[in-house]
Amino acid sequence: MSTYLLLVLRGLEILVEDEIRSKLQVERLEICSVQENVRPPYLQVMQGQAAVGRIILQTKSSVAEVQKLRSVQAALAFLAKNDDIITNSDIGVMQIGQLVFDADWNSAVTLWRQFTLCPIKDSKLKFRGSCVRDGKHKYNSQTVAGEIGARAVEKFGWEVNLTEFDLEVVVIIFHKFAVAGIALADPRQIQFRNRLANETRNALADSQYISTLRPSTAYLMLQLAQHTFGDVVLDSMCGIGTLPICAADFTSNGVYALGGELHQSPSKKAGRNARTRPRFVNIVRWDSTHLPLRSHCIDRVLIDMPFGLRCGTQRQNNKMYPKVLKELHRILRPNGRAVLLVMSKKLFKGVMKDLQFQIEAEHMVSIGGLGGAIYVIQPIDMLL
Repeated sequence: MSTYLLLVLRGLEILVEDEIRSKLQVERLEICSVQENVRPPYLQVMQGQAAVGRIILQTKSSVAEVQKLRSVQAALAFLAKNDDIITNSDIGVMQIGQLVFDADWNSAVTLWRQFTLCPIKDSKLKFRGSCVRDGKHKYNSQTVAGEIGARAVEKFGWEVNLTEFDLEVVVIIFHKFAVAGIALADPRQIQFRNRLANETRNALADSQYISTLRPSTAYLMLQLAQHTFGDVVLDSMCGIGTLPICAADFTSNGVYALGGELHQSPSKKAGRNARTRPRFVNIVRWDSTHLPLRSHCIDRVLIDMPFGLRCGTQRQNNKMYPKVLKELHRILRPNGRAVLLVMSKKLFKGVMKDLQFQIEAEHMVSIGGLGGAIYVIQPIDMLL
């Protein structure tokens, strides 16, 4: 039996649990994401790189089965967890170091070896310690990473190499909550360095853009859409095409996905990405406020709305949101549904007051260290 630390989208851990239980043989599952305090001191549990969903999973399922999970941002071999790390003194660094030193390394390293591409002898193993940290501490991430490295050298005698390493020991600290594990991704592609590691995007030919949605988030949005076989799924602001491509891939072409983008550069990338293999996806260049689609022709809508930070501006969003939502109301079929990832929550709710939409669900989430929300909406007149 293996024990994993799974990092997932904060706010939708229950959906991740649903996928895990439907696909794996679960011996134990603990959602250990940091929760809000009901009394002071209050925590901004959705703010920061370390504000990530955490699931500890014990399973007898194979490594190959775990790797097939779509909703997981990163998988680590679990080492240790402590919910009362000292934050106001350098003693906290020693406490974290001892936590890592005393962990069950045999089980974690055994699991890590099942993920490695090439067998490596302990005498030749190179590693580094990494720390993802948020909150007020008397110490910084580099100090913690150094302590992790020192204790691992003390325990195993491994060689430290910060750039060309075989194994990465990761500690995630959020205020007084700490959890540690060994990263199970290929270190040549996926690394932690004071922030959460990115995800592989093998389905995309070109994933370089201002902001790119994680495939795991796309999967969760697709589950919230409650799609059925043969649905037409639309992302009218698709960027480089992550959402429509994932919609087709994750359903094994069980839906027809349509993506559109106003700007030339991302729309070209989206087209190239859609053609990496045969799939039911079309990419169009258009204006999302004036869609060249007939009314009531779309079953499901998935959109990562512009944040107004790296994508667009707040002033542009103030003008654009009402127009985009009006178009969504027009093109959705009866019983249609839209799932929208939004950072400008106040703006979104203000716009919704003037439109014939019902908010079916509101999920507070943490995206790239920022607090946002995923809304599930449906036109009111289609509910009558």
